[in-house]
Amino acid sequence: MDCENIKIELSGNPFVDTGLAVISSLAGLNKIDELTLADLKRVHGDGLQLTEWNSKLKAFTQVFGTNNPLYQASYGYKGGPSGTNKAIYRSVLEGLLNEIRKPGKGLKCWACGEFSDFNLARVFKKAVEDNGRKAPEERWVGRDWFPLAGSLGSDAQALPAGSQPPYICAKCLFAIHYLPMGLILLDGRLVVFQSTSIEFWYELVRDIVNEVRGRVYSGIYETLGSNEGNNVIMKRIFEVFKRLQKEKYYGSVPAGTALYIWRFSNSGTSPDCMIEEIPNSAIIFLWEAVKEGLEPDLASLIKTEGKNPRYSLFQCILNKRDYPNLYPEGKKKGASPKLFALYQTYICNHSERALHMAWKLAKKIAENVSEKELHRLQRPEALQEAGVRSRFRASMVQMAGEGEFTLNDYLDLFPLKEGQGVNVEWDGWKLFRFYLHHINEDLPQPEDRKQIITKSFPQLHYYAGQIFNHYVKEKGKDRFQREILLQMKRRLDIPWLRDQFVKLAESENGFTYGNWLKFCTLDDGKLYIPELLFQMRLLWTQWGYENRGSVDISGSTEEDSFDGLPEEIKVLLKSIFIDYVERRGLDRFYKDVLLRLRQKEIGLFWFKQKLTTKVLEQVDPIEQEKWEEFLVDEEGQSIKAERLFQLHLFLANFYRVRRLILKQD
Repeated sequence: MDCENIKIELSGNPFVDTGLAVISSLAGLNKIDELTLADLKRVHGDGLQLTEWNSKLKAFTQVFGTNNPLYQASYGYKGGPSGTNKAIYRSVLEGLLNEIRKPGKGLKCWACGEFSDFNLARVFKKAVEDNGRKAPEERWVGRDWFPLAGSLGSDAQALPAGSQPPYICAKCLFAIHYLPMGLILLDGRLVVFQSTSIEFWYELVRDIVNEVRGRVYSGIYETLGSNEGNNVIMKRIFEVFKRLQKEKYYGSVPAGTALYIWRFSNSGTSPDCMIEEIPNSAIIFLWEAVKEGLEPDLASLIKTEGKNPRYSLFQCILNKRDYPNLYPEGKKKGASPKLFALYQTYICNHSERALHMAWKLAKKIAENVSEKELHRLQRPEALQEAGVRSRFRASMVQMAGEGEFTLNDYLDLFPLKEGQGVNVEWDGWKLFRFYLHHINEDLPQPEDRKQIITKSFPQLHYYAGQIFNHYVKEKGKDRFQREILLQMKRRLDIPWLRDQFVKLAESENGFTYGNWLKFCTLDDGKLYIPELLFQMRLLWTQWGYENRGSVDISGSTEEDSFDGLPEEIKVLLKSIFIDYVERRGLDRFYKDVLLRLRQKEIGLFWFKQKLTTKVLEQVDPIEQEKWEEFLVDEEGQSIKAERLFQLHLFLANFYRVRRLILKQD
């Protein structure tokens, strides 16, 4: 095979590959895998055009600095490259081009991994001396030859130098010089791209090259993206998608396509680089937005953005955050329902069903208020009010009782926060605010194109199921409805849930103080149960609609044996239990102690008497002073209710374990 027609393969290095993509684009190739050495030589020609471009493009010095042949003062640079600067630069490029694909078994290139015998010092020396100047004996790769390359005597970057400079082959060094034609600027940093789809990546680079070339021919040499704001990348992706859809290049985004953005600075004393991903879901969102003709809508939203880049469309998409400009506020109309739905499903990970539920709930609320009250509810701050949120929660429960709403729907709207305890993210409330502005627009029934599998708190179903099963078994479904669900309108509280724990601890696993803390306290240690009680209420209402007499509880929850009690008190409690059971039996302990504790006939005073009085000869009681210390926290605040709960739970769990042992015997 003629070596001129040997294909030039991509390297995997984003800087080199972008340079190769620029050359392929200038060669008019539809696919980058068609690039050959002959194309490189045809595009480059005598090097005059590239030399002229790079002598004027601001991006060139942003990539290579001013310590390169084209800008070196010792070769005549003064306010611009001299004839000698340009001649030496052209000679260097010609030398690099002639070294490409020469057989070699020397060193492995740090950029592409191919072996080569290429010697930069030799090529550079010849180029300088051929143009009548004296060349240094040594020349190695640093940041003036390759972006973010470490060099001897300087800081290490993407290609760090330890005891030797980076080794880069001729092909990679040559390709890099076409990089300025394929760059854009974002937040003061240059940007190159990579993608899981080579085709999509190449189309994006092609559009950038064509735009830069058009600007150069018009005498504009500023780096593309300067003064364009935070959404310079979004604009280019829109344009690529519009062209591809018009050309019917793709029917849809290639499966798994993600775009990686390399933002880098190669100048000054602090070069750096950061890599960000625009994930597949975001790429699909942008594709669908263009397909649905929503690009002008997005463009108009972008125009209203403030200066803080955190709230730009680009950053919101990168971080999978809600985009503030989607929502009506003041004179801003916000997004259309169609654009809003696309963003929420692909970026914020809500299902179409969840959005439909938010619309139905907003519509239900709006139909029962005056026009004046509706305007008040549409304000951004309205949903900060507990009373307004309570209206929506009441409607959720009502819909659950009619079979139109489930706990999964709720958790799709309000995903669980990570960490201990049951708490949810706030952003779901903003969905209601959006749809309060669109109650007269019918939303299509969800296609479940993007159905989300929601996850409840791991122990919620177990505890809710145990409470439901025991209550219905003892008192029936009607009394559960009347005494629990209807009472929850007036908010069952912490003491009620504690009562359920101590009662069920007598017969079921998992009702320990350690589990209580994991279930009912947040990461900061504060007790928080309104959210878990509401989620239980939704579950119980759902089960009521399904007319269940019991629910299946698969297995049991993991038991945390932590009890929060000092060791000496635990020893005394065990002694009290053993003594009582030996004298009167296990059933009498249940009736005389556990049942009476649940009925509030005995309490802390009973425990005080038992723990400060000698029960067994071999076990000493605690002193009165220690008992009083036991009832306050480190800050001196009373924790009597918490201590009574811990003591009661300990005895209830101890009773359950001993009863099981006796049954086995």
